Amino acid sequence: MDDADWLADLLADPEVNRFLLDDALPAEEARQTAEAIVSLDLMKSHFGHWAIQDKSTGAIHGWTELSKLRPWAGPSDEIALSYVLRRASWGQGIATEAAQRLLRCAFEVQRLDRVMAVIMAGNRPSERVLEKLGMHFIEAARSADGKDLRYFRIDARGLARADDAARGVPVAPPRKGPNRR
Repeated sequence: MDDADWLADLLADPEVNRFLLDDALPAEEARQTAEAIVSLDLMKSHFGHWAIQDKSTGAIHGWTELSKLRPWAGPSDEIALSYVLRRASWGQGIATEAAQRLLRCAFEVQRLDRVMAVIMAGNRPSERVLEKLGMHFIEAARSADGKDLRYFRIDARGLARADDAARGVPVAPPRKGPNRR
């Protein structure tokens, strides 16, 4: 199975797409979109889609991505983290693990100052993933097509604090003051 195959399957699955900003696509359109995504990612050198692949079986769970945040209603010059998993992979901690690795890449390799995420309101599983990553809710907004969205953000210091907390290291809350949010 090549990348366009599994990606098309995800893009055509209505349940997987329930909390995505775009609805599930008909099979042929899903295939064309998947091929375009794969083609564009091959031309990029730093950002794009990464397959989430099971180490032991080789099965594809879904993808994770760093990309420019689309200007639905919030900031448009930010880099956003996203992830999409097959239904069979939900609830296993896979999204958290994959997103955490990609955040590390964003901060340590790409040297980004912060990373955003946007989810549809009501998507509690994704909200829990973002909270586990140390991301903080920053605003609610409505997209141009009327979807209620929730924006989250983390900076490099926030990732370090989340890592410490996951290891059981006592973490002091961030200090407030000049030049601190």
